[in-house]
Amino acid sequence: MGAGNTPDSSTPGSPPPYGGHGPSTATIIRMVMTVLATLLLAYCAYLVRSAILLVVVSVFLAAGFDPAIRRIEHFGPSRGQAVAIMFVTALIAVTAFVFAVASPLVEQVTNLVTDFPTYVQAISEGNPQVRDFVQDNQIPERVREATQNIPSAVSSSFGSVLGVAGSILGGLFSLITVLVLTIYFLLSFSRLREGTLRLIPQSRRARAQQLADPIIGKIGSYIEGQIVIALLSGVLAFLFLTLLGVPFSIALALWVFLAGLVPLVGATIGAVPAVIVAFFSSVGVGIAVVVYFLIYQQVENYLVAPRIMNAAVDVSPAAVLLAALIGGTLLGFIGALMAIPVAASIKLITQEVLIPKAERH
Repeated sequence: MGAGNTPDSSTPGSPPPYGGHGPSTATIIRMVMTVLATLLLAYCAYLVRSAILLVVVSVFLAAGFDPAIRRIEHFGPSRGQAVAIMFVTALIAVTAFVFAVASPLVEQVTNLVTDFPTYVQAISEGNPQVRDFVQDNQIPERVREATQNIPSAVSSSFGSVLGVAGSILGGLFSLITVLVLTIYFLLSFSRLREGTLRLIPQSRRARAQQLADPIIGKIGSYIEGQIVIALLSGVLAFLFLTLLGVPFSIALALWVFLAGLVPLVGATIGAVPAVIVAFFSSVGVGIAVVVYFLIYQQVENYLVAPRIMNAAVDVSPAAVLLAALIGGTLLGFIGALMAIPVAASIKLITQEVLIPKAERH
């Protein structure tokens, strides 16, 4: 070998060029198959996303109701009996609400359709300008014709009616599915928790259980806090509607309570029937009810709910509001429902795991 020559890279004993020959064919095939399997799994999850969402909501509700079920068990009933007591009580309450609302609602709507032309005529007689407009455009006659043509209009739009009915039935089916799954998960919640912990390595299982129990407790505290918020909105609505003399104030307040279980927009949803019935009484009462619910919605979102949730899940009012807004923006109602317990869980994991780990290093 001459002085200006470099050693041959293929000489025995020297390292192979470029660090080796690269991955083998079997390794490449495994990598490709892993990527394809992951993509296929993600696509399948996308196809059944609605079912997965129902399962996630059911598990969340089961975790939230588990502390209450355990408190009932302390009085002597078995797990199954405690679950039955809770859901039978809820069923009785919902049934009573339906019977309280259905008959008056049908009667009120029938009276509205029948007397609406009379309402228009009465309003026009109280204001000369409105009276001239009503007479020039024959408003009462047109309204009377429109109300008389409602059955034919409904029959002519039968396809739209079927579409709406299908949406309602679909929502009802999802509600029943969530109810059944929640009951199932509640009955077997202990086994589900133990089975989930077995997926964690033995060395970390005890620590995971120490974190899981407080997280489940925070979900239960969150649901209890949301019930308190809904109860407060229902009671205040009953007092205000009764003070104004709005008909069916008890039934309307029950609806406000049920709607109040929905985070952020519950008071607005609950306000719709109350506002409609209030306008049946008089325009002034209707405007007063609208103003009340607009103010109460803001007070609940920015003052009442953050403070109640702060006491329930130990999350600052600002974090409660921010979490609800982010969750609602990302996933709508489901996101708003789960955002605050997720924020509380993140805070717990940060305090118990991440911060101590960072301080050790």
